[in-house]
Amino acid sequence: MSQTRTPPVILIVDDDWMIREIIQAHLENAGYTVLTAHSGEKALEVAPRHPPDLVILDLRLQGIGGHEVCARLKADPITRDTAVLITTALDDDASRLQAVEAGADDFLPKPFDALVMLTRVKSLLRIKNLLDERSQLQQRLEAVLTRHVDAETARHILDELDTQPVRSS
Repeated sequence: MSQTRTPPVILIVDDDWMIREIIQAHLENAGYTVLTAHSGEKALEVAPRHPPDLVILDLRLQGIGGHEVCARLKADPITRDTAVLITTALDDDASRLQAVEAGADDFLPKPFDALVMLTRVKSLLRIKNLLDERSQLQQRLEAVLTRHVDAETARHILDELDTQPVRSS
């Protein structure tokens, strides 16, 4: 019995409708499911209701800005593991540092080439998938260990796993 994989869900957050549509077209052509939001407020409404695998987030938004949106997504238990790719015309070190401090996983200055964007999207989704798999394995292992060994031994084994680096294939 084979499992069918659903395409990753990507949320595009940009107040420029043309940029949203261009990015959406590239992502849908690549086989991704795409949600869009025209503001930070809308993104914060949509993301917890339909948790995306990745958010492509502009920094310069009206109202709640991209840095704040990123920080709130990373603070929410529902969306904290969502990968965030920051896009912006601001290409200075301060903007990059602030984006990383807010929890961004990658930074892509505008204007960007569609192939570069798609490559970064694929890379971030691969990393997220590996982290999700690791988390699922740890949950399964925790369930097995707690049934077969005492809680202290199980916690010790799980703590050791947490210190091991994630290896990609």
